[in-house]
Amino acid sequence: MYHREGYLRSGGYRLHYLLWGGRGPKLVLLHSMGMDAHAFDQLSEALKDECQLLAFDILDHGDSEKPKEPIGLLEHTEVIRGGYRQLGFYPNILIGHSIGGMMGMILAAEHPDEIMGLVLVDIAPFEPGKRPPRPPPPEYFKDEEEARSYLIQRYPKFTPEALENRMKYAFTRDELGRLRLKGTGDAIRPSLTIDLWPYVERIKAPTLLIIGSESDLVSGEAVERMRRAISSLEVAVVEGATHMVPQDKPAEFERCIRSFIKRFPGS
Repeated sequence: MYHREGYLRSGGYRLHYLLWGGRGPKLVLLHSMGMDAHAFDQLSEALKDECQLLAFDILDHGDSEKPKEPIGLLEHTEVIRGGYRQLGFYPNILIGHSIGGMMGMILAAEHPDEIMGLVLVDIAPFEPGKRPPRPPPPEYFKDEEEARSYLIQRYPKFTPEALENRMKYAFTRDELGRLRLKGTGDAIRPSLTIDLWPYVERIKAPTLLIIGSESDLVSGEAVERMRRAISSLEVAVVEGATHMVPQDKPAEFERCIRSFIKRFPGS
């Protein structure tokens, strides 16, 4: 299990985090929409003897604070930055899945002295307004069976371990005993329309782009544009994975991460 769990305040918001390991390169882990810091539990457990790992719940997810008003991606990114700086977790290798990767693009461009390596998990800049909206989840689930059925339908390729992780950490019970998702992402969803190409074009850090073969989120055109923008870009395609690469194919995901971090001193 994780080495230490805690909370801190950054940018006026309460952030929840998990810390693993005690030596080796520092890895900051930022999850995708709908997940939380525990989404990286399997990776963190595998790497904890070789790396120091810090996983955050982004705002409106897990046990971090839900903003009262919508928050922009740039402000949200600085909140996360304030968190890892408070914990002395820099320079780091940042591993960002989906919106976590969007934050990583901004951090690598704006703070190159803090991000020595960047892993983007199934995410590239996209044209604002082109992503189809995802239907909102149910307001509540009457019991665990109903919640589990929802997760299986929503994430059909999750491993059994990933499914149990979500059952353990994704829900809270209301006063009637019903299960509700801890975070919906409503307060941060509007921020996803930002144009990230100007940031990508300034990234100098070694960068790995991991793509799920069954995901359509990263187009071939986007990959080629990223190759032109980031001279050090590596691309790894994980066969059989959807957008949820870490949960669909955890062993393959771990191999990709291990191969990448070998490039850095102290690893």
